[in-house]
Amino acid sequence: MAKTVNNRPDHGRIIHILLNRAQVLGLIGRNERALKDLEKGLLISGKCHDKKCQADCLLQFSDVYSCIGKYEEMLNPTKESLLLYQEIKDKKGQADSLNNIGAVHDSLGDYPQALEYYDKSLKIREEIGDRKGQAISLSNIGLAHHSLGDYPQALEYYTKSLKIDEEIGDRQGQATSLNNIGYAHNNLGDYPQALEYYIKSLKIREDIGDRYGQANSLNNIGAVHRVLGDYSQALEHYIKSLKIQEEIGDRDNQATSLNNIGYVHNNLGDYSQALEYYAKSLKIQEEIGDRKGQARSLNNIARIYLEQEKYEESRDYLIRAEKIAGEIGAKELLRRIYVSFGELEIGVSNLDAAENYAAQALQLAGELNSKAGRAEALLLQARIEKDEDKFKEALEIFKELKQPLETAKACYYYGQALGRLEKTVEAREIFEKLGAKGWLAKIGSRDI
Repeated sequence: MAKTVNNRPDHGRIIHILLNRAQVLGLIGRNERALKDLEKGLLISGKCHDKKCQADCLLQFSDVYSCIGKYEEMLNPTKESLLLYQEIKDKKGQADSLNNIGAVHDSLGDYPQALEYYDKSLKIREEIGDRKGQAISLSNIGLAHHSLGDYPQALEYYTKSLKIDEEIGDRQGQATSLNNIGYAHNNLGDYPQALEYYIKSLKIREDIGDRYGQANSLNNIGAVHRVLGDYSQALEHYIKSLKIQEEIGDRDNQATSLNNIGYVHNNLGDYSQALEYYAKSLKIQEEIGDRKGQARSLNNIARIYLEQEKYEESRDYLIRAEKIAGEIGAKELLRRIYVSFGELEIGVSNLDAAENYAAQALQLAGELNSKAGRAEALLLQARIEKDEDKFKEALEIFKELKQPLETAKACYYYGQALGRLEKTVEAREIFEKLGAKGWLAKIGSRDI
């Protein structure tokens, strides 16, 4: 008797293929195609009443939305996946969903809420013995503290994450943790230590063939050289990073590298080159739908025009940046944009409007618990009010955070507003050390 051939499709296998393919498409920046695969997977799993596959598809939707900066759209599928995982008692899925909800709040600048969800995720991962998941949660908690400006606390969590990565032999995780530790040292102003950890991270990424990670490490090494004023080294590393990103099709991070190259040219006072790179970055972000990146690039372009005292051009870009940042609820970006608006209004002598933007920036800095943000807003207020105490507080914070460029800018404005020659001289010395030619040109146009 002949055997009956079963031609019914294996829906579970099809969904598994769609999930894997969507993940790969996301990694190479083909996010719209990834979303289409996930839509198919969600449709099939819904028809089959397979709640696990539905939850997996929804969770991956949130990953793709995260990549393209659609944070509000990211939240709903993540919450739906959490409910499904809770219904089927899938604790790993619950922990992953909680982690992604934390990531949404993190991306929107709501760091206390992010920490709450990251902590919940960590607790479940500890309960089920998910060591790799624990390392990821610890790393994310560290990043949230990092965003809050609490670098010692961030360093503590990154180190715990690294310890687990080493114990379970997760070399990719080790590279990420080493990179994050370098990032903390960078913000603490310990640049030799930062470079040491970034280079360790790069070596592992080269050993395991993680080209995506290599580009990230090269970018970070470039950032240290930029802070130290070694712009030729910074550009060399940024360009190497960009080359890898172009080769692997990582369009999201290509935009980041182009933005960083633009930032170096900005510091060098080469505004036309800076604008060219910022515009290239913006074009990619528009093509891939990265709205947060778009707002960031628009603000950067606005600041170029601001430094050139082209105030109307600057205003046009800031209005566009504010609209996007407001729509996606990106508080940290809004804070920066309000600072830019404040500087613009000072430039056109509209001090009432400048004061309003400074107050909004200060309020957001308080909500975000951002020390750097507080210092930037205080500096605006000091310039408007010619308030020496506020100049001193802003300077104290910038020095505490070891931000030499911002320290120099504060000294420059302090000296100009209150006629304090020694502060202008101090600003010039820092700018010379950093090689910030654009700012040196400004000082050079005034008597010292």
